[in-house]
Amino acid sequence: MNARAIWIAGLGYLLPLPAAAHGFAQRYDLPVPLTLYISGSAAAVALSFVVIAIFVRARGGLTDYPRFNLLTTAIGRALASSLLIGLCRFVTLGLMLLVIAAGLFGNPNPFKNIAPTTVWVIWWVGFAYLSGLVGNLWAVINPWATAFDLSERLARLIKPSARVGRRFAYPGWLGDWPAVLLLLGFVWAELVWPNSDVPSSLAVAIIIYSLITWLGMFLFGKYTWLRHGEAFSVLFGLLARFAPTEVRVTNNTVCASCDAAACQHNPSDCINCYACFDKARPNEREWNLRPWAVGLVVERPISVSGMAFVIVMLASVTFDGILATPLWATVAEWMLFSPGFRPLVLVLQDITGNAIAAVSTIAMCMFIGTFTLSYLAFSFLMRRSTPQPYRDSWTTGELARLFVLSLIPIALAYHLAHYLSFLLIVGQYMIPLISDPFGFGWNLFGTKLYFIKIGIVNARFVWITSVIAIVVGHIIAVYIAHVVAMRAFGNNRAALLSQMPMLILMVAYTMISLWILAQPVVETG
Repeated sequence: MNARAIWIAGLGYLLPLPAAAHGFAQRYDLPVPLTLYISGSAAAVALSFVVIAIFVRARGGLTDYPRFNLLTTAIGRALASSLLIGLCRFVTLGLMLLVIAAGLFGNPNPFKNIAPTTVWVIWWVGFAYLSGLVGNLWAVINPWATAFDLSERLARLIKPSARVGRRFAYPGWLGDWPAVLLLLGFVWAELVWPNSDVPSSLAVAIIIYSLITWLGMFLFGKYTWLRHGEAFSVLFGLLARFAPTEVRVTNNTVCASCDAAACQHNPSDCINCYACFDKARPNEREWNLRPWAVGLVVERPISVSGMAFVIVMLASVTFDGILATPLWATVAEWMLFSPGFRPLVLVLQDITGNAIAAVSTIAMCMFIGTFTLSYLAFSFLMRRSTPQPYRDSWTTGELARLFVLSLIPIALAYHLAHYLSFLLIVGQYMIPLISDPFGFGWNLFGTKLYFIKIGIVNARFVWITSVIAIVVGHIIAVYIAHVVAMRAFGNNRAALLSQMPMLILMVAYTMISLWILAQPVVETG
């Protein structure tokens, strides 16, 4: 049972109504057949491709989009003040320590302990929304970075010339693979791990991750590890490329001294590089409003490990949706009793905790692998669809790494569609838990007796939100891919032909996504 299903089951136990359809008391009876919704959404995505191909032809630069520096306003300066940022960092670090303490010493009931709700609902779901729709707040209040900064300040108080860490040169071949592996571990914990709802196990997992993060910072430096090894800095940073805010350094000298991989574009356009932002003087910093999604438009392929990270991020949330479908129950039963899978299940069940977790682990790995191969296959078709001589400038791998960021709006849209009701309903658990975080019977703020309002959203709201989010996310992805293609090939016809396979991929993924999301919500009988 994954982490989200735990609260759904809990709602069914705690509330007088049966839990179904993401915890709702009933499913939504569509006014028209589901196939019409799916086919209409696919047609909308396909039509958007035609409109974009006709009207989007300019090939501007990466930095010529309009922007407004919030630091020129009193409100912007107040929000970016060192006092407010320091307070937010202190609160976030304190909350992480509270979660660990509650997990280790609090009530083992996940509904009476603040740890599971904070990690799986408020932080994982909520911060993904903030990152994609507001900006990279995680880069500002990351508690592991805050703790490392405090250790450096303490060391300098003892000895002014002291420096925490060894600052070894980060191996180029290592890329973002540490972050990829840690993200896979987190995804497995969320979707498969039988103890994901056990507060003490969750606290131990946070401690282990903290030690890995601090060790990486100690060996390679804080910013280097945050860019390549800290999975959530990489993840929230990728989602923040879609956001309408950015930080920028205007002094090229500061950025020229930075590792080229740190800056998103090049040393003369130092965007969302917090290492440079910290080094720059106040008058060399900008905190800008900008158009949505411009951070996803690139001219050079990202690394292989960066591509792998994006694919794992998108595949994992899709797999989470599959786990809620009747199809998964059938597949899991077949895998459990299949002679071909049985030996592997027997080996993995001792490692994962039980046979169901073993089957889910195998299925998750197979799904991510299939997802990766499918994307690479469409990248191959993209290159083959591009006319000569434009295709000769790119290999299939380079095109795959160039266009993978165009999938991020889909990841954000699916995250919004899949988890919004979870956040709105289960997030209410935080109201009583802030008064009794350890489950000891306290009532610190008078909210302990708050009753969870399951009717705050219904299945109809979830379905309509899901359709809108999925369609809009795919249309934005089509637009970004088209813009990137024009920059890559420098020819409108070549760009249009190259995107035919991507259009097929987007339309197919739209239909599959809506079918998956409909299973626990829509009444199809």
